[in-house]
This record gives sequence, structure tokens and C-alpha cells, in this order.
Amino acid sequence: MGGLGFVYAVVCVLAWGSWLVPSEKVKFPNEQAKTFYVALATSIIATIVVALRGEMGQLASGIAWVPVIGGLIWAVSAYCAFVGCNHIGIAKAFGIWAPLNIMVSFIWSLTLFGQFRDCSVLTWGVGLVSLIVMIGGIFMIIFAGGAGEKEEGKSAVKGLLGAVGAGILWGTFYIPAAYVSETSSELAQISPWASALPLAVGMLIGTSIMVALTRTSPKLENTLSTVRAMSSGGLWCAGFFGMLLMVAAIGPGPGYTLASLCVAVNALWGVFYFKDPAPKTKAGNLTLTGVLIATLAGTVLGNFGSLDRIMGQEKPAVEEVQHVNE
Repeated sequence: MGGLGFVYAVVCVLAWGSWLVPSEKVKFPNEQAKTFYVALATSIIATIVVALRGEMGQLASGIAWVPVIGGLIWAVSAYCAFVGCNHIGIAKAFGIWAPLNIMVSFIWSLTLFGQFRDCSVLTWGVGLVSLIVMIGGIFMIIFAGGAGEKEEGKSAVKGLLGAVGAGILWGTFYIPAAYVSETSSELAQISPWASALPLAVGMLIGTSIMVALTRTSPKLENTLSTVRAMSSGGLWCAGFFGMLLMVAAIGPGPGYTLASLCVAVNALWGVFYFKDPAPKTKAGNLTLTGVLIATLAGTVLGNFGSLDRIMGQEKPAVEEVQHVNE
């Protein structure tokens, strides 16, 4: 990995591993208000970035706004994520949804885009083992327990469902843009920077609708709380753009794999800063171990398309086969 690729990777992993932290202790009227401030900050930053790059003209086509659908899905995902954090703690919630993101993305890549279908039997075997190990890591996180056990009865179920919902939906929100990119040459002319704005608009629309349905004002107690809430959106957006640059520098396979390491950063925040679960306790050790296991297995799945090459199982090119036959 080159120097710039490493810098982009550090920005992405640190930002996405930390974006929930600034707003974690802000007193919000409800979870919907949390998602609104993240989406608002992301929309403002994305607008500024696209304008400064002079790429607003790329959004003149109607098809360029298909990623709005992904933004709407993201809005529901973020709501699920905050529900999970509120009821089972930030470390456990993040440790559940992050590996699920990779697994769901892998399933979509296989079923919708037809990727990995030519992989060897050995590669599929490694992938299956990785999936089983990842699920084991997730269950270790779920049953670790933690401080502030708001996670009693229905509250625990709500938190787990929220984390699982975030895992499934955050592994899906990119599909509208990816699908159009695969099927339309017109969208291929739109840079990833420019496509981030329609995504942000969808995020803002979705979160605004959720806030309106609660009939509760999202206004916070003071300016400091607002700044902290907006900071979460700023960090998420920084991680998103860092991911775009990293993928451009080192390719999508290693790029998405490295991005998944944000779960380790978040686990450190949850255990060592929020003390939920506290470090050096059985729950804390189990949570960190589960996160490590799930992340390592998820990393293998995230790099599934390269396993044939890594293990020397890659099929020879057609030209090479013909040459041998001659």
C-alpha cells in the first residue's frame, strides 16, 4: 500500500470507528433526532465538497439521483444503530452490526452482481468456515453482558434487533448506486464525490420524515450539544470520503476490507472510554475477543474475491490454456 493509501485507510478507520462517540452522551429527545443531525451535517459537507470540486453539473441527469434511495435506507439503518447503542451499549452494538455489514454486502455481490461465482471449491470452503466463525464471534459479543445492563428483557431484545437491523441495512444502502453504476454508462460518468450528494439528500429526507412522525422537535438543550451531534455526522462523512479515496488508491477489495477494521476502533471506545462493558472484566474481555474473532473472519469474507489468487487456486487465463494445449 502506498503512502496516500495508508493515510486514507487511517482516516476511514478512525472516523468510522469514532463517529458515534461525540453524540453518545448528548441528551436527545429520541433516536430519530440523533439520525437527523448526522444526516444534516453529512448533507452540508457533501454539498460543500461537490461545489468546491465543480461537479454540480454531473447531477443534472435524473438517473444521478438514484442514490437518494440508498440514503433513505441509511436513515433507517442509523435509527436502528442508535437503538442498539442505547440498549446494549456501543461496543456490543457496533460489534454485531459491523461483521453483518460485510456478510450482507457479500451476499448482495453474489446474488445481484454475479461476483465470485467462478471461485474454486477450496475458496468456498474457506468462506463457509469464515462465516461460521464470524457468527460465533457475534454470539460471543451478544452473550458477553456489560455494564449498565439496560439490557434486561424487552430492552435487550430491542437493542439486539436494532444492531441486527443496522447490520443488514447498512450492508444494503449502497445497492441503488452500485446497481445503476453496473447497468448505466451515464452514471459511470458521475464521480464518487458527486454521487455522495444524492446519497446525503436521501439521508436527510429519510431522517426528517422520521422526526416529523414523532411530532417532537429535534432541538437540543444548548449549542454545545448541537455541535457534538453535528460532529458525529462530520466524522461519518469524513470516513465515507476517506473510503472513496482509499478504494481509488488501492482497489475495492483491500479497501472495503480495511474499512471493516473500524469495528476494532469502536470496541476500544466502548470498553475503555464508555466502560460498557468495563475493561478487565469477563464481559469486557469476551466483548473484545468476540469483536476480534468476528472482524478477522469478516475480513476474510470481505476479501473473498481474492482468495483464489492468495491460495494459488486462480484459474489460468484463456490464452494461457490455449497455449498449453498447442
